[in-house]
Amino acid sequence: MQIVRRRLRSDRGYVIAESAFAIPIVAVVAVIAMSMVFVALSALGLQDAVHTAARDIARGVPPDAVRMSLETAHPRTTVTVAPSPQGVTVTVHRDVTLLGPLLSGLSVPMQRQALVPWETGVGP
Repeated sequence: MQIVRRRLRSDRGYVIAESAFAIPIVAVVAVIAMSMVFVALSALGLQDAVHTAARDIARGVPPDAVRMSLETAHPRTTVTVAPSPQGVTVTVHRDVTLLGPLLSGLSVPMQRQALVPWETGVGP
């Protein structure tokens, strides 16, 4: 009976040591997962904005107005508009910082591009 009690007492130390090791690892995995979700959502939002901007220019909206609205909606972006005979190409480049101030030194460069054909009666 005493052998069993000694073993139960010594197992308590292992549980505490394993918990002390596992909790920081779980926290790091959670931060990495949140960063990945944030980057993916930023990429989707930026792609949607670029396609909308290209579609607006292809419909006849002045490129400067579209550029200003895109830069207002997505600050710290570089917007390039390139008209061609086939349509208008809008390219946006942005450095997405991971999790704001928490990981302020880390960023992911992101570039999105959309080519939309000209509407009838609109073009270069």
